[in-house]
Amino acid sequence: MALAKMKLVNVIGMLRELDDVASVLGRTGVFQPDETADFFSDKEKLIPVNTANDYAPLLDKLRVLMAGSGIRPKIVDAPEYDNMSPAEMKRFIDETDSRLGELIERRDALRAELDLSEENIAKAKHFFGLDIDISKIYECEYIITRFGKLPKDSYVKLQNYSDNPYIDFFPCSNDGTYYWGVYVTPLSKADDVDRLFSRLFFEHVDISDIHDKPEVYVEQQTKLKDDLTEEIKKLNGEIDDYVKNHENGILKIFSALCKQHAFLSIKNHACKYKKSFVLVGWIPAEYEGQIKALLSPIESVEVTFTKAEDEIKHSPPVKLKNRFFFRPFEYYTEMYGLPNAREIDPSWFIALTYTLLFGIMFADVGHGLMLLIAAIFMYKKMKMPLGALLIPCSISSMVFGCVFGSVFGFEHVLDPVYKALFGLEEKPVEVMDGNTTMILIFGAVGIGIVLLIIAMILNIVSNLKRGDIGGALFGVNGAAGLVFYTSLVAGLGCNMLFGVSIMKPAYIICLIVIPLLLVFFREPLSKLIRGERELFEGSFGSFIVDNFFEMFEVALSYVTNTMSFLRVGAFILVHAGMMTVVFVLANMFGPVGYWITVVIGNILVMALEALLVGIQVLRLEYYEMFSRFYIGDGRKFEPVTVKDIA
Repeated sequence: MALAKMKLVNVIGMLRELDDVASVLGRTGVFQPDETADFFSDKEKLIPVNTANDYAPLLDKLRVLMAGSGIRPKIVDAPEYDNMSPAEMKRFIDETDSRLGELIERRDALRAELDLSEENIAKAKHFFGLDIDISKIYECEYIITRFGKLPKDSYVKLQNYSDNPYIDFFPCSNDGTYYWGVYVTPLSKADDVDRLFSRLFFEHVDISDIHDKPEVYVEQQTKLKDDLTEEIKKLNGEIDDYVKNHENGILKIFSALCKQHAFLSIKNHACKYKKSFVLVGWIPAEYEGQIKALLSPIESVEVTFTKAEDEIKHSPPVKLKNRFFFRPFEYYTEMYGLPNAREIDPSWFIALTYTLLFGIMFADVGHGLMLLIAAIFMYKKMKMPLGALLIPCSISSMVFGCVFGSVFGFEHVLDPVYKALFGLEEKPVEVMDGNTTMILIFGAVGIGIVLLIIAMILNIVSNLKRGDIGGALFGVNGAAGLVFYTSLVAGLGCNMLFGVSIMKPAYIICLIVIPLLLVFFREPLSKLIRGERELFEGSFGSFIVDNFFEMFEVALSYVTNTMSFLRVGAFILVHAGMMTVVFVLANMFGPVGYWITVVIGNILVMALEALLVGIQVLRLEYYEMFSRFYIGDGRKFEPVTVKDIA
């Protein structure tokens, strides 16, 4: 439940050894290069290594050939190709292109012809019945002919223009929506007639490439289509034969190109100083020994390692490292923003709270079971990260469904189980009961209070890790804010729930007023701790006025964040209410209609609630809790790997 420890790697050596160093670091797959010049104050003497990327165009060309021939990109072992020069690789790819590329080009050209032929056949079939050579119509000098389609309702409207001798439409065929046909008009009336048909939504179809009767033209094009299909099949066979004999060599060259491309990206982050080079990057701390052992045989190279905590100003990259249960929830953490190197990884917090809240709000044994099946399918078959985190959520829903006694909306189907296990006549929690409703509402607010207090504690810890003592002590979500919030909640809670008044003058002054004053003066107090002399920006009076109004926003945030958790209890009631409506509708039909309605109703309620609950719980995480302790401005650890380029 933490961030993986990172280390900064500083490699210095003779410039002639840079290729070997880049190769070694690239092969590990755990090295992320950084901008070397940023780590040195005297940058003028460091010259960036800008090596021309001769491999990128070769890799792009080979990808095109592989895509055209159906070869799936993958990395294979090819040590004999690792030291091949760009010229040798280019020679191989040019030879491949001269044979395989030519076959692909010819086949693709024939495919384009085939598509055009099929398009022409489809167009010509709409005009069957025109017993005339189409090309002769287009040769007429004094009339304009328009082929196309007219909506059926527009065709009916043509009757309104029956008294106009220049407006007539000759239908050839129809497809249920359109009439396909032609209208002819004198050249002098063409503009007026075209405007009229345009208002009737006539769509022009260009068939000027048809040089015969439509039926004859279709016969010709059908024969051409058959010939093209046969030729394409033959070319595909030749391509398959070539791939069968040369795929292994192509994949080896592809793998070698990907490696060289990756190594070059490392080299281009280095800087040279006279005859030496300097290269800086990041690795997980656990690989320090491996990196040192791999670089030690290179004669001129010296390598040093520094803890990421000592290089905070350079924003060390972050790699999340969580256990099995918490790992799927890294998806939500990354979606919000990765923690920086001095923050707490909130993935474990999301895992626990999201699973708990989702289960309470989506509490139904049957719906939870269906969601579990869907989540497993999403994760195993569709490889969706969302599916992995929905698995524990669906199990939580089934658990709380047992607590509330709901199975596909049937509220008392588990009563025999409660009686057998606990001796109860019916389920322990009747959601729609008036007394239970209030308990659910107060319980939801109580959960919110506890989670907000935990978020404030996490904020204190995060501030201490960042070295922000002032924020930890006097911040809105620091120790002062925590004391103020918990004291106020405890005082109001004891009075409302138990009728006990603990908010005496001493309690109010020590636990509410003083913490609130500390929050009010948090900025000057924080500056005082940091040893700054200027405690106030501007005048003291303007500080008082600005912070006075800001405190209203602070107080409002405490209230709104707490009240937002009312939705947790509300969703329990909404589920019961929606399913009640489903059963009311079902009872209006006979036995068959009853079960059809119940099934359809469950599907609709389950889909709607799963979507809304997922969004609402995520909103609680991001806006009510994350906003109190999490920054999320870290950068992701992205080492150079050959597989990523492939």
